[in-house]
Amino acid sequence: MAVQCPSCGGRMVFDVSAQNLLCTYCGNRMHVQAYEQNNAAQYSSDTYNANLYTCRSCGAELIAPDEQTVAYCAYCGGEAFLYQKNTPLTRPQRIIPFQQTKDQAKQAFENALKGKFYVPKELKQAEFLDTFHGIYLPYWNIEAEVPEREILLEGTKNYTRGRYDYHEDYVISADIGGSVSAIQYDASEAFDDTIANEIAPFERRDERVFAEGYLAGFYSDRPTTRPEQYYEEAAQVAIDSVYKEIELQTPGVNLKLPKAEGQKAQVGPYNMKTSVSLLPVWFLTWRRGDRVAYSVMNGQNGKMAMDLPVNRGQFFLVSLIIAVVVFAALTVASGFITPKIAAAAAGLFLVISSFTLQRELRKIYLKENHVYDYGDTRSSVKKEKRRVGNKSHLNLGGAKNGLIFLFMVIFIAPSVVLSLLGGFMSSGKLIFVVLTVIQAILSIKIVRRTNGVARKTAVIPAILAPLILAAGLMIFRSNPAADYWYYGTAIGCLIGMVVNCLSAVNYFNYLTTRPVPNFFRREGANNAAD
Repeated sequence: MAVQCPSCGGRMVFDVSAQNLLCTYCGNRMHVQAYEQNNAAQYSSDTYNANLYTCRSCGAELIAPDEQTVAYCAYCGGEAFLYQKNTPLTRPQRIIPFQQTKDQAKQAFENALKGKFYVPKELKQAEFLDTFHGIYLPYWNIEAEVPEREILLEGTKNYTRGRYDYHEDYVISADIGGSVSAIQYDASEAFDDTIANEIAPFERRDERVFAEGYLAGFYSDRPTTRPEQYYEEAAQVAIDSVYKEIELQTPGVNLKLPKAEGQKAQVGPYNMKTSVSLLPVWFLTWRRGDRVAYSVMNGQNGKMAMDLPVNRGQFFLVSLIIAVVVFAALTVASGFITPKIAAAAAGLFLVISSFTLQRELRKIYLKENHVYDYGDTRSSVKKEKRRVGNKSHLNLGGAKNGLIFLFMVIFIAPSVVLSLLGGFMSSGKLIFVVLTVIQAILSIKIVRRTNGVARKTAVIPAILAPLILAAGLMIFRSNPAADYWYYGTAIGCLIGMVVNCLSAVNYFNYLTTRPVPNFFRREGANNAAD
């Protein structure tokens, strides 16, 4: 879309800091609304013209700034020659202009990386940070109408006054009706719902009537999902809003809410109304081979969401240094740790490492099958329901911290905790029976999860761990006198833990990156708001 300066005919861009149009040639400034009024004859009330291109690598369609010969694709990190295809597009109703500048996005990303030692070094390089791109993403605004009616709810109130406890029962009559608006869902199939949830919400205070001038100098996407995909969840948002309002009007009373089907029958939102708004997002894409990682920032309030893979070499180097230091400390304290305690402790933490691996696989299964991405239609896996206020996105930062904690407890906890339980741990046969059974269950879960994801390498540690524990159980059953049998068991468990940890780190990197998207077969797009 070309926005030309009325003074010199040069290219104008939207200046975020000044919130107006700026001519890149003569420096002339102009309000977006004034430009719209002066050029009203060029535009239809229902459509506007823009340069639309399709990325040759992934098939994503983006609206590019005017006068570009090479377009940047935020979804796969690639560049493609821009076909000068001027396309009429359905006009959105509303837009929130960018409030955060590119420099603010770069600074926020740099601040977020402080204290993170294991991220790939190129993520901190200035030339990489300069690839932040501003993109307006389409969002469905859904308004759910709630019928006017009277509903009855039961409630209880418990309190203490003086020396007496009181219990009160209530029957609450509430008049409901009206509409619940500003329920937002991203309308781009290319933009994962889990990322959209992390940078939400966008506040309506900066919302404006859509005008083409706001797009000048920025990329934008168009709706490629149907709003009907979100109606069920939007209805639940409306239902929860009604009950929350009743709770606010009855402080101290614990309401007895009906079950899900009863809530729908009681509140029953219907007549969903939809419209499209364009919302601002700063996009940074890191690509390695056939995997990409996204860092995005809410262009209105600066809230960030980041995919941060681990630099494996640096991670294991630091872990090796810690292991050497702890091993030296344990050598001094070896008189307090018997061979049987060492073997039992190693078996215990082998099971802990398997549990960690199983949790990583579950997260990968949810992400790879787009279980929480309601706008994605490519997966046949049933979407899991999410309640209002429930963080359905994956807490990747916590997963990485779990890996680091795992490495610490493998070497430190046996000497600190299990040495205090020496008398109990000396009869390790029962302990190995329990550990072997638990590990067998975990291995079955790991194999089942592995069948649901593309990467199948977790089968190896799933088979290795129970074999090691079974061998340890046989050794404890025979109760040999030589200590090297128990030390050998501990070493075997240590090898199993290392294999689990290697697999967990590899899967974590797999979890924090995404396959290069393929949108050549985009189906079900509905670009018109009902």
